[in-house]
Amino acid sequence: MTEWLFVGDIPIEVAYKPVKSIRLTVYPPDGKVRVSAPLRTDPEFIRNFAVSRQSWIEKCQAKFRRHSLFRIENAGDLRLVWGVAHKFEEIEERGKPKIVIRDRIMRQYVRPGSPPEKRRELLDAWYRGILRQTAPAIIEKWSARLGVEIRKFYVQKMKSHWGSCNQRRKTIRLNSELVKRSPECLEYVVLHELIHIIEPSHNRNFYRLLNVNMPHWKDIRRGLNAGDL
Repeated sequence: MTEWLFVGDIPIEVAYKPVKSIRLTVYPPDGKVRVSAPLRTDPEFIRNFAVSRQSWIEKCQAKFRRHSLFRIENAGDLRLVWGVAHKFEEIEERGKPKIVIRDRIMRQYVRPGSPPEKRRELLDAWYRGILRQTAPAIIEKWSARLGVEIRKFYVQKMKSHWGSCNQRRKTIRLNSELVKRSPECLEYVVLHELIHIIEPSHNRNFYRLLNVNMPHWKDIRRGLNAGDL
């Protein structure tokens, strides 16, 4: 017999079997969770057992997601755009280098004999350009909701942060790698940095504003941080 239970937002499949002890397993690659329990085990006991393992479950799922994103981002024939994997093709031809996406295929046109570093620079610049086009509308939306003023925003490839804020200058900085994550990740980072215009530290009021404006922000942050920078 099989049934389901939820621990937070984690679905867990419960299978009753002729076994001696309860066992919880998290399976790659997508982090599916399954509990094998002895026949006639009290469902409340199973739930309490799963709850006690929640932190461990989340760590395992984050690890699997991290490895999955790592494989995609380092695969020679795949590139991520807003959390979606695209087949990647490089085409050598004369003319101005460019990147074109159509039907889940990203084609990078480069000049014949173009060195690897130039090809990487073209792709990095393309990601920065996409974020510069997308971010203003999101910044405007959340600025209006929070009642804050942003004088300028910057986009760059960052090694250790998804975003940063200069409260005194009223500026924010966004990591161009956000284009590889889902759109809601960008929403979360923008909101996070704009709240820092109001509250420079992660105090009680900071989290109050985050909870009020984006109640599911922890789920988004968990997914965002599942991939290495």
